[in-house]
Amino acid sequence: MLTSFKEIDHPIYLFHEHIYYIFKNIFHYDLEEFDEEKLVHPDFRTIINASKVRLLNPLKEIVTSYHKLPFGEKITVQEALVQNNCISVFDNLSHNLITYDQLHSSISIKLKKYFEDLWNDYPQTMLMENQWNTVKHHYDSLTHEANCNFIICPFCGIYPFNPPDGKYREEYDHIIAKATYPFVSINFKLLFPCCQYCNKQEKRSKELLYDAIPARRLSFYPYDSNITLDRLSINVSLNEAYNNQSLETLLKSIDWKFEILRDGVIDIRDASWDEVYGIKRRFSENIKRLEAEWFRELIRKFKRNTKPFADFLDELIEELKYQIPIAPMGITKYVYFSFIFSVPNIEDKLLKVGA
Repeated sequence: MLTSFKEIDHPIYLFHEHIYYIFKNIFHYDLEEFDEEKLVHPDFRTIINASKVRLLNPLKEIVTSYHKLPFGEKITVQEALVQNNCISVFDNLSHNLITYDQLHSSISIKLKKYFEDLWNDYPQTMLMENQWNTVKHHYDSLTHEANCNFIICPFCGIYPFNPPDGKYREEYDHIIAKATYPFVSINFKLLFPCCQYCNKQEKRSKELLYDAIPARRLSFYPYDSNITLDRLSINVSLNEAYNNQSLETLLKSIDWKFEILRDGVIDIRDASWDEVYGIKRRFSENIKRLEAEWFRELIRKFKRNTKPFADFLDELIEELKYQIPIAPMGITKYVYFSFIFSVPNIEDKLLKVGA
């Protein structure tokens, strides 16, 4: 990620908290049949009874199915509730998630439908919307300028978000996939807006926390305040020398690669970020597409410049850095210009362009 979200206090979090409360009590009491007094928090009872089809009746079936499970299968379901909602999974390789496939089939199917419906059909009643508001309201609050200093998707840095208080919101990415892992579909501590290109074209069903083997890997948690732009550097590293190729299309002409660093060192979480969201490939595609135009822009500014070249360079880089969180393609443009200015004797080379 380029940078992190700033977590907000929003009433929609209560939805997950109430559902979590119910399942903790299901495990604790292990009842033969549903008992509202024992299982449901008083503040949630009116809501759950107002949505019998979506909220109440499926829970009754789950209670009965859970009670009939062998003891060991019950323990696995209990562990899934806790482990799949534990934030430490992002930075602790010993922490493993539990999938629907690991649960007994008699309860796995019921849980999967129930939790996917909780997300897909939210709000199940107007009572919920009145008390906890909408996903759109959460999006507006999370991405509002009072809480957020970027308008570009922080997962890729390429495409802009829909504006808060506008008609549409960005789709939310279940960082821990709701189709694979139980109990996570409405946990807004694991739900984040991202652009459609990141969500639908790149991530899709790929796992952040497991590679293709699958083996556990670390990944960025989008509410981690240590993920900041000022700690990130993305550099172009050439794999071959160049002689007389045109600077205007240099990166189309030779072989090169990206180096991603945090505070000047490699962070293994960037490998997960790159693999899941196709960061290096997408950056490369966009730089190659736009480098000729960006180079012409540089020449126009260079020919109008009256300051010492070092000052010109510093001011331009500073402006491009400022644009990263607010301008589409801002990060790729910054990376490209940083590379061009690192070319040996670049001032002399620019002077010769068009001469």
